[in-house]
Amino acid sequence: MAGQPRSASRVARAFGDTLGRLHLRIAGDPLCRTAIAVWAERVWQAADDGHVCVEVEGPDDHALLASSPVVGAAGDPATALVLDRGCLYLSRLLRAETRLAAAIASLDVEDPVADATATQARLSELFPGADEADAQRRAVHVALTRRLALVSGGPGTGKTTTLARLLVAFVGLRPDARVCFAAPTGKAAARLAQSLAAQMPSLDPAGDVAARLPTTGLTVHRLLGLRGAAPGDVERAAPLPWDLVIVDEASMLDVELASALAAAIPAHGRLVLAGDADQLASVEAGAVFAELCASGLGALARLERNYRQEGAAQIAALAAAIRDGAPEGEILDSLGPLASTPDGVARIADEALDAYGDALAAIERGESADRVLAAFERYRVLCALREGDRGTVGLNRAIAARVRRRMNAPALAPWYPGRLVMVTRNLPDRGLVNGDVGVCLSPGRVSFAGADGIREIAVLSMPACEDAFAITVHKSQGSEFDTVAFVPAPTGHPLNTRELVYTAITRARNGVRIWSEAAAIAAAARQRSARDGRLRDRVVSAIESSARPGR
Repeated sequence: MAGQPRSASRVARAFGDTLGRLHLRIAGDPLCRTAIAVWAERVWQAADDGHVCVEVEGPDDHALLASSPVVGAAGDPATALVLDRGCLYLSRLLRAETRLAAAIASLDVEDPVADATATQARLSELFPGADEADAQRRAVHVALTRRLALVSGGPGTGKTTTLARLLVAFVGLRPDARVCFAAPTGKAAARLAQSLAAQMPSLDPAGDVAARLPTTGLTVHRLLGLRGAAPGDVERAAPLPWDLVIVDEASMLDVELASALAAAIPAHGRLVLAGDADQLASVEAGAVFAELCASGLGALARLERNYRQEGAAQIAALAAAIRDGAPEGEILDSLGPLASTPDGVARIADEALDAYGDALAAIERGESADRVLAAFERYRVLCALREGDRGTVGLNRAIAARVRRRMNAPALAPWYPGRLVMVTRNLPDRGLVNGDVGVCLSPGRVSFAGADGIREIAVLSMPACEDAFAITVHKSQGSEFDTVAFVPAPTGHPLNTRELVYTAITRARNGVRIWSEAAAIAAAARQRSARDGRLRDRVVSAIESSARPGR
């Protein structure tokens, strides 16, 4: 169940007060007003913290909530709060969880794209010499024979290669099929499209399959026609026209967005969700991908062999130890010299300046923007926190001051050669999406790398952005760097969880520097980032219900 919640936000307190007053207005027991307000505040704050519901443990609390006119039972659309299965929900989150479970149960069925002979022949072409136990081959087979496929694997396990082979197989067996691919964020969607395009020449030399595929990825919101939708509005998504929908970075899907997506898959369509079930869950409510992967579905295919980090055995071993919650001694052995307690922020910033030295030197030599950006992408500082000296705000301030001095820029210049920035909102007319990283090469322009080459934006036309020398672990999801410097939260902080540490470490291809005592990392590995919700139970119940005789 959930750990200690954060202090309630102003919005949560206002929601609680509103529900308390509404309870009185519609003839609720005056003696219960304060308790109802407290529960309403708590469930709103829990949703802000990523939980879908709050468990109601005591019979007295259950009876109190059930007696209030502002609390309904499952299926009652007229109340803001709903009591169901011993838990209190915001009604919109219960609807999303219930709807998602029903949609997943209807998708988790066999539905071969072609007959078994044709399918096996296609698989043999794409996986020469591989037997049926090969994880990537099995994942493609699942997606070709079922309406739902869950492809889970850590970085370097071949998810993109598997998806590319799936596309070649699917389009080869169904040449008239309509295909699209998406991700929860614009940056992840663009990266998926670029990665798939890079795989196609070797899998599809004639280009027949590539010609039938979209050239760009979509955000899930855009796919569903929900750009700009507020929480609760996602239920209005219309059925999709696609025969195959592939969504990457599925661990970032929240319960409402996943519900709208699954419900929008048409009767002739199939859905593939790819991600890492061990990574951090979505920013919004729910741990959808992890719960689905733990639901015992026939749709699940796990990729476990790490191809990318075979040359960095220590990182792979540490990531596995963290992911599996290994004994403290094993984690300490895996950490070895990777962990180091800094004397202060200055040491972290000094090391970051050294690491970014090649990129800054490339700017001084007048090299092209793509070479400068590639040099910057070899290294990144990843922080658990945003605020504070050891958060992204403090570290970006410290690193930026050093970059200004190195580049002989004025101490307070807002734009200067070497400033690395991340866009924080979409700017479609400029071809920029939230999460894109660019570099200032001159005081007036910022350069971004895109699928069609370098795009330059005048600083006066830049959307909202922030320094990106250091970014949060959450914002790093889907990215990879040669070397990562990880700055955890202080020892004992609730953000120091197994999922956060695992996600940070697995962003690195070849090197990791952890600015923390080893014991603090071992302690974090014991702390799971649990989220309250009943999706797994609902999926199991929905499948069992659909399997009963007469249904």
